[in-house]
Amino acid sequence: MLLRAEKLLIAILCLLSPALLAQQDWEARAEANAQRLIAKNGTGTDLELKRELLTMRDEDQTVRNRLNVAPEAEKPGVTKEMEAIDVRLTDHLKRIVAGKGWPTISLVGAEASQAAAVMLVHSPDHEWQRRLLPHLNKLVQQSKIFGSDIAGLTDRILVSEGKQQEFGTQFKQAEGKMVMIPVKDAKHLEQRRAQYLLPPMSVYRQVISEIYHLPAE
Repeated sequence: MLLRAEKLLIAILCLLSPALLAQQDWEARAEANAQRLIAKNGTGTDLELKRELLTMRDEDQTVRNRLNVAPEAEKPGVTKEMEAIDVRLTDHLKRIVAGKGWPTISLVGAEASQAAAVMLVHSPDHEWQRRLLPHLNKLVQQSKIFGSDIAGLTDRILVSEGKQQEFGTQFKQAEGKMVMIPVKDAKHLEQRRAQYLLPPMSVYRQVISEIYHLPAE
């Protein structure tokens, strides 16, 4: 006879959707991959630059958090402030890259390296983003930086140029649903996503559906 706790566990397991199970599996693999990158690259050798990037990241995130909770009447003012901060942080990041190269995990540690990627994504200088992408993708392939933010930026730039995306991060609304914008070499899409620490498409589609409250395919 099953104990009450065992029955409850079975009921919970029955409620787990395949997408949720896939998400849990991906999260475990993503954490393992992250730990592998950190073990390979270390925690960073330039502690001053690490602190500098984290301070910049905090400024980037603080203004965005303010925008998220601001009353509608205040949003235009906060948006203008955010845009000015993005310009200033971009100039600062450009000086860092010119002097020391892109902040890799081995140079500044995992958190600060990801902070640099976040600020690059928010940069208004799209031409600079384009020029950096080939080098950043090479660093991802060499396991020197995390690839998730770089993947999204890559897709946005490709779609803006009328090209097929690489990682399937970009969707558009059509006929009451969210549809993935065409992706090249779809056969190896999941392989590329895994390399860049992105979740499987089954999980990502569920996230898109929950965000936009529309079915995603």
